[in-house]
Amino acid sequence: MNKNNFLQHIKVRICYDKELKMITKKDFENAIVSEGINFVTFLHFIFSSYPDITKKFPPGTLGFKLNGKAPGGYDILQDGDILELVTSLT
Repeated sequence: MNKNNFLQHIKVRICYDKELKMITKKDFENAIVSEGINFVTFLHFIFSSYPDITKKFPPGTLGFKLNGKAPGGYDILQDGDILELVTSLT
């Protein structure tokens, strides 16, 4: 089968603030995901991996920065993107 028939992968770095690090046990991690994934879908994967995040921080209490800016829900992630999850945007 031709290699071009398969989705390519990208690497996205996820950074956690100190409060989220208490849940994830990591400052950051690199995720390898399929090319074309959008922000909302990627966020779902993170919350599925760490369900305690949504238990401790209900909707509207977390902040997100994608490459230093607020992401749109359907922004398509690119190889090398950096997603920051923060409990406060101060």
